[in-house]
Amino acid sequence: MRTMQQAGVAMQFPDEIGFIFNPCKIYLTHRNLAQVAVTVTDGTTTQEQTFEAAKGKIRADIRAMVQSCFDGVRYGRVEYGTEASSSGVGKEIEVSVEARNENNAGELEVATTFEFTVFYIWGALAVGEVYNGFRTLTYFRGYPFTVGLYNDSPNGAAIIGNDGVATNVINLGMQGVYDVPLTPDTAKGYYTITDFRGTLTATTFDDTYDLTFRKIGEGTYTDKVRINIVDGMEGGVYLRWINRHGFTCYYLFKAGDRQNQVTSSEDIYRNDLADYDESYGYQYASGHKQTHSRQDVLPVCAPLVDRETWDYLLDAATSPIVDMFMGYDTNGVPRWQGVRIQAGTYTKTSATLQDFALNILLPETPIQSI
Repeated sequence: MRTMQQAGVAMQFPDEIGFIFNPCKIYLTHRNLAQVAVTVTDGTTTQEQTFEAAKGKIRADIRAMVQSCFDGVRYGRVEYGTEASSSGVGKEIEVSVEARNENNAGELEVATTFEFTVFYIWGALAVGEVYNGFRTLTYFRGYPFTVGLYNDSPNGAAIIGNDGVATNVINLGMQGVYDVPLTPDTAKGYYTITDFRGTLTATTFDDTYDLTFRKIGEGTYTDKVRINIVDGMEGGVYLRWINRHGFTCYYLFKAGDRQNQVTSSEDIYRNDLADYDESYGYQYASGHKQTHSRQDVLPVCAPLVDRETWDYLLDAATSPIVDMFMGYDTNGVPRWQGVRIQAGTYTKTSATLQDFALNILLPETPIQSI
């Protein structure tokens, strides 16, 4: 965490990068500190909240305020036709902290105001987990695909390599999380992405002491991603989801037998003064109203994946945003349908290769009632 001191008030606050579902804490201390007023804004949405001190100390978690700044983000909007586009899951958040002391008369007065910015990402990291580090991905040719990258500072750039030969430089522009499509698609076996200007640095999350992040890699020409190409895969179920790092992910699963779960409920209406039984006598003489509902479940499996890919696919089971590929429209634009993943237990064995299976809950099918 960063530290700052003004007018005798000491404050600890988050580093330059953070995740909105991890703790977003600020600490303030002063012998006369009584209250702080915190304002959080992304330029469009503004949230304000006050926190009371206990014995001159305040510990506040402002993650709920930061999360509200992401309410209007369209998470499924991915541009597949451009070199690189911002995914919208990262924002620079401005935070203002007004420290108020209690004077001898028992009145509150402003001691000082702290101001700082944090680049927050729509995600969450586990302890010791590396963000924006080296990854190995699989590209199923013929299906829409992008690579997620975090650019740490302005004028970032990445080098795209085809089969080990550098062929293209992609400019990433300002700080943010980017979706990078592989266009033009000319490689035969694999693609590589390397850091060109030292702006795709990796960070790791460590809450041993202060729930913060630290950079673990800097420099140029750092390997970031290897994308292995798989050709000739048709059929199956192609999913897209946002993982805990805020990156858009993709994978092609083999489909199992589709299950149709039908449930019903009945209500009984009795009215001896009306002709209900005569009107609806063809169904039940006692006057029943019957309603059905239908839930379609599609089991899918990724056979014999390695341990790194297994972890990669597990994020699909926990992501609140999962889409299923429905083909291309007449203009060649990918069509997606939002789906849910059925909750369950996923067991990772000690085997080098193992299957990864999950159940997709398709949108509920409307059913008539009578």
